[in-house]
Amino acid sequence: MSPMPRQGFRPPEQPSNIQFSFEFYDTTGKYSMSGWTKSQIHTALVRLKELCAMTLAEFAVQRRQFHFYETAWEKTVENHVFPDQRVNTLDPFHFALVGVNGQKARVYGALAAGAVFYCVV
Repeated sequence: MSPMPRQGFRPPEQPSNIQFSFEFYDTTGKYSMSGWTKSQIHTALVRLKELCAMTLAEFAVQRRQFHFYETAWEKTVENHVFPDQRVNTLDPFHFALVGVNGQKARVYGALAAGAVFYCVV
């Protein structure tokens, strides 16, 4: 599935549950889950599964709880654009994985039409 170009955040008109894609996930970066403990990875996957039961509109309503906000790639800690140019054309967002790594775990990625969140780091 090809991502859609940036158009600004709007929840889809037809409610659909959030889907996560790891097509653009950076497995080599220092923020990848590969450095996490087995318990942290397990909890993160449980949280992602719980989020898949929500629509994007429901998630957006609870944005303060999840710290779900638009972000700018150039203002992230790594201050870079991602190697796959397709992800750089999508709306960048981040959110917290509540209950993981002392609430410090964040997922950065891009949101595409149809409530697909492409996890990058």
